[in-house]
Amino acid sequence: LTVPFAAISMFGVGVLMHIYLIERVFKESTVVSLILLFGVSIAVQGLAIKFLSVNPKTISYYEGSIQLGSILIPRSRLAASLVALPSLGLAHVFLKYTKHGVATKATAQNAEIAESCGINVRKVRYLTTGIAAALAGVAGSATIMVLPINPQSGYRFAIIAFIVAIVGGLGSFYGSIVAAILMAVGQNLLAWKTDQMLADALIYILLLGVLILRPSGLAGLLKSKAR
Repeated sequence: LTVPFAAISMFGVGVLMHIYLIERVFKESTVVSLILLFGVSIAVQGLAIKFLSVNPKTISYYEGSIQLGSILIPRSRLAASLVALPSLGLAHVFLKYTKHGVATKATAQNAEIAESCGINVRKVRYLTTGIAAALAGVAGSATIMVLPINPQSGYRFAIIAFIVAIVGGLGSFYGSIVAAILMAVGQNLLAWKTDQMLADALIYILLLGVLILRPSGLAGLLKSKAR
């Protein structure tokens, strides 16, 4: 029940943040917007530590496993998957089959041309920031089903999300999905065969490799092959 509440409330937070914060510095540069949001995240973390707690919290309802033949599936990961997969499906439908989704992709490619074609770029940015915040809320709700989290847990996931975005290709929704799957599978296989520390180092090695060899990420690789 927390998932729709988190999505709706975070959508509102995202839109308000864009109107009253991001919009004021967006014309300066993207870097300034990122620094602003980083400062907001530090402030929110500080408030959460002050008024809540630094003790990790989790949901015990999803403990245990479901057995399918010889396979044991943890209830927590199954519940998180049942949240994540429909969310990705809805995002795909929005981007591919709705007028606002097409406007979002057009604005991401070239905002000036999109505006000259009659697209309200400002409203598109409000909507996009709101949807991004809503998906972050859904991700947080899914994460607490699997892992104990506290106000300081966000940095670890933010770094992983940043690396996924770089490896997948900035602005590429589908490239990020492929990158996330490849990184998750590779990290878990490496942890199984070697140790967790080496597996954690894998994502940073992958980031360096992509930045050196293919800065445009998987999306750029696919585009170059299509040509």
